[in-house]
Amino acid sequence: MKQLDKEEQQLLDLLPKGIERPRPLKELVKLTGWSNRRVRGIIYRLIVLHHVPIGAQYNRPNGYYIITNNEERQQALAPLTSQIAMMSKRAEALSNVELESEE
Repeated sequence: MKQLDKEEQQLLDLLPKGIERPRPLKELVKLTGWSNRRVRGIIYRLIVLHHVPIGAQYNRPNGYYIITNNEERQQALAPLTSQIAMMSKRAEALSNVELESEE
């Protein structure tokens, strides 16, 4: 794992360990002074580039957290795999729809 930059480390330090008390995006934005997009981008980098196990909880309490066990990992993966399946169906439907100009 390559060295985290200052922003990555700052955000990582704000994330709680475990799913019990995830930190909401709104709170991360307030604590850092960054935009929603910037915070989400840094979370993406932490996960994809640095392999930090960050999960997101979408129902209450919602927010981001450091995954600490396999149960939390499965809880974090479930909405992602569901979203992938839905997006795949949508892409397939768009690919196969007949356009008016093709008539």
